[in-house]
Amino acid sequence: MAVKKRQRQTNISRNSIKSTETEYTRIHSNNSSNGSRRTKRSLASALFWDINTQFNAWATFLGFILLLAFVAYRGHYHLPAPVTEGINPITGQTQFSEANVRELTGHLSEEIGLRLIGTEQVEETERYLIREIKALKDQAKIEAARGAVDLPNFDMWVQVDDGSHRFDFMSKVVMKMYTNMTNIIVRLSCGLECDKNSILLNAHYDTTLGSPGAADDALGVGVLMELIRILSQRPALKKNSVVFLFNGGEETLQDASHSFITSHELKDKVRAVINLEGCGTTGPEILFQANSRPMIDAYKKVPYPHGTVLANDMFATGLILSDTDFRQFVEYGNLTGLDMAVYKNSYLYHTHLDLNEHLEPGLPQHMGENTLALVTHLGNEVDLSSGFNKTSEVIFFDVLGLFFVSYSLASAIKFHIVVGVIAFIAFLMGASRPSFKPVLSVVLSLFAAIAAPNFGAAMLLSTGKPMQWFTHEWLPLLLFGPFSVAGMFLVQYMFHDDTASSAANELSTFSGIQFVFTVAMSIATYAGLASSYIVAMYSGSFTLALIYNQWRANAQTQDGYNIVIGIDYSTYFIASVIPTTYFLQSAYSLIDVVVPLTGRIGAGAAAEYIITGMVGLVIFFTCPPILAFSHRFGSRALKRMIALLVILQVAIVLISIDLLEPYNKMHPKRIFAQHLRNLTSGETQIYVAHADPTMWQDWNPCSTQPPPTGRGTKTQTTNETIATSTAPLTELIKDAPKLVAEKVSYDHDTGLRRLTILCTHSEYILTVVSFDAQLTQWSLSPAIPSADRFNYVIRNAGGYKTNGWMLELEYHASGPEDHLQIEITSMETEGFDWRTDDERELEGSGEIGVMRKLVKSKPDFVALTYFSTVASTFYL
Repeated sequence: MAVKKRQRQTNISRNSIKSTETEYTRIHSNNSSNGSRRTKRSLASALFWDINTQFNAWATFLGFILLLAFVAYRGHYHLPAPVTEGINPITGQTQFSEANVRELTGHLSEEIGLRLIGTEQVEETERYLIREIKALKDQAKIEAARGAVDLPNFDMWVQVDDGSHRFDFMSKVVMKMYTNMTNIIVRLSCGLECDKNSILLNAHYDTTLGSPGAADDALGVGVLMELIRILSQRPALKKNSVVFLFNGGEETLQDASHSFITSHELKDKVRAVINLEGCGTTGPEILFQANSRPMIDAYKKVPYPHGTVLANDMFATGLILSDTDFRQFVEYGNLTGLDMAVYKNSYLYHTHLDLNEHLEPGLPQHMGENTLALVTHLGNEVDLSSGFNKTSEVIFFDVLGLFFVSYSLASAIKFHIVVGVIAFIAFLMGASRPSFKPVLSVVLSLFAAIAAPNFGAAMLLSTGKPMQWFTHEWLPLLLFGPFSVAGMFLVQYMFHDDTASSAANELSTFSGIQFVFTVAMSIATYAGLASSYIVAMYSGSFTLALIYNQWRANAQTQDGYNIVIGIDYSTYFIASVIPTTYFLQSAYSLIDVVVPLTGRIGAGAAAEYIITGMVGLVIFFTCPPILAFSHRFGSRALKRMIALLVILQVAIVLISIDLLEPYNKMHPKRIFAQHLRNLTSGETQIYVAHADPTMWQDWNPCSTQPPPTGRGTKTQTTNETIATSTAPLTELIKDAPKLVAEKVSYDHDTGLRRLTILCTHSEYILTVVSFDAQLTQWSLSPAIPSADRFNYVIRNAGGYKTNGWMLELEYHASGPEDHLQIEITSMETEGFDWRTDDERELEGSGEIGVMRKLVKSKPDFVALTYFSTVASTFYL
């Protein structure tokens, strides 16, 4: 009786989930046997019903995924409405105003423009900031005179300092020197007790070559200035003071922040830091570096949280070729804190398009209100006296920008153990039925999702049309996504078991997905990866979905028989809702970072394959249940889906070759042009470098103007001295950088030679010297990198009107005449501002208008960063 009951219940379960493919096969078989017209009509009806059922099932499921994508999109990119008034008209209290920030960012980026260290524009910026800060201080005095009570003490410093530090980047050892580096510092405090412990807020006002720096980092400067206005007119924060650092040299490899944290009088009072940066112009700012639990917990107080430990982990790998002042504060000040930056639409990062007009409305408000909430909480509620311990063992993430979650890695381990135990219980219950082949098919599907889009990349490369996806972050998903899905489905088709029902294939594959994510969660947790929480979301969601699926199967039987045959349709929604929504929120950030990044990773990088790899990961993790769902209508339907996806992908790629272009004005190709004049050899050359792998042929900078050597170039200048000179052009250059050796000595007993090198460069900035030597001592503060003979590269940055620097060396020499061969390269203080048309042609510069002609001839899809340099060799 028991055997009969089991058989009967199995049949009932199978009938309840019978696939449309089985029904179609039965009708087709009947039609072959009797050939009746009635059966043919039934066949046609069944075929229509089959296609219609499949379409409805796929449309509903994919529509649900698109709905989740829309929810994630809205939560991810939401920005607050900009506030135009600095005083709340209802409460009368000061409030953060985006309009005030934009007034400053507009002035810095569009009226002053490029603020490269050593130029007059930087000094103008410093005068402007000091003037604005003094005006805020005067306004606070007025408020106090009106009866405002308990306003904070308002102190200001201007730090001008020299120093040196080691800055290793991309496996290169770089020694940094700086002279006359300027910082502007403001402190707001409740008095002597508050002064003992400070929160540091940092933003830099200098810019890099070719960029007016509205987002990088006039935005951060504007936010700090607005916070000073607000906090100086409110009752003082009760526990800790707030120090605002207007940093004068970040783009020269973080010199000004090093100067502050190593030599300013307030450095020992600072307990935590909040750094504001920007490499994009739209979307919310993100918390992408954090190194202590209390600071991460403080971030819960912000009104618009946006951050994830996944970004923290990615940044720590070095895959993102960037760095911030946060590094100096951690390395030299042993500080903990938060590093926040605007990152979306980084197409404009470090280009002439980083302008105030391109900052998305609501972005300054987002950054400002978040930072204000952080500072208020830290200043009023948090005890900073003992400092915070640095740790990377904290999980943190936001949920659709609505709230922020943080907990320790120890708590995560306990939670993951619970998830693993529930997964094992589901296996014991029979709700999950993993086996070797389905598990293997899931793993291979991941690899196929990553590998298959490479066929699309190969098609683009073979036609000479790379980077067709560059102009929009979402285009790679369109150009390579169908191949990725087809690759996953092909693996599932190969592993489809035709001896079992479609429902059984669904269940085994679904169970395989759950098993793979559970194992991945265990491995990631054991490895101590903070981002393991994402895998735990998948494992937990799939486990709960399988338990739900068993409950649904029991509900559909007449006497509660607990053998699960297949996957209930609603199970897919249960499995997808949490991990898909959260992953898409993270995927938007990943896409926003990676796609524009390919425009500046270098000519030798494999941009196409980086993008296809990203697309494969996004496609797979967006909706893993689709692997099981692909079996729902049998292998024949799965085969048709693969064919349709391949046809669709080929059509999209072919259409894109004709319709799409890789660049446009707002998504430019980056090209660097250096006009180098070698004063030792007498030669001058133009060097052109592409920042991405595409060698664009529509504009060849080298063909625009012949290299500036020989008599032909002299006929193009209006300067009579240059035009009529028979000497090399480089001999006409005056005030070129010079190196002189002083205090030279040689010890015959030790074989050590000592000298002091003096460098003078009245018309030049950003000098770089290189030499080979076996050093034993030098005057720089970092330790000598190598005791052996070593190639040293030393970069110097100086403030406005810095005319030189000094360096003391001691090295092993073969004798007193064993001179150092030192090469020096320096950049002119003019000839890199795209807004001017007055490139120097006067005697002394050696410039003959080459760069001006390049700028005028370039297409609007090119962001040209150009500069003029001189190089010399000295034997000292």
